[in-house]
Amino acid sequence: MPARAVFVAVEAGSLVGFVAGHRTTRFRCDGELQWINVAQKGRQREVAGLLIGTIAHWFIGQGALQICVDVEPKNSAARALYAKFGARQLNDHWMVWDDIRTATVPSNNSSSRS
Repeated sequence: MPARAVFVAVEAGSLVGFVAGHRTTRFRCDGELQWINVAQKGRQREVAGLLIGTIAHWFIGQGALQICVDVEPKNSAARALYAKFGARQLNDHWMVWDDIRTATVPSNNSSSRS
């Protein structure tokens, strides 16, 4: 399963964020959102949500629907963000999208912003 992808968000010629993911079978998932990072200046403009949507579409194109993400248990901001886009807790360190297609539209269950 060598398929990997990285997407970047650029604003006015400056990098404001990136997301990376890859195919895997860890926890019986089809893929893993491996990394997302958004610069402070992009956090109030929902750049993280756009990046999650972008990697979600990539996973869908790969036929990978169940997607895991490793999240530090104390990182409540990241956990809220992933939940906003449809992920649920799998265990103490991992969250999962049972169907990553839910990540293409944010849930109304959370008012947190990226």
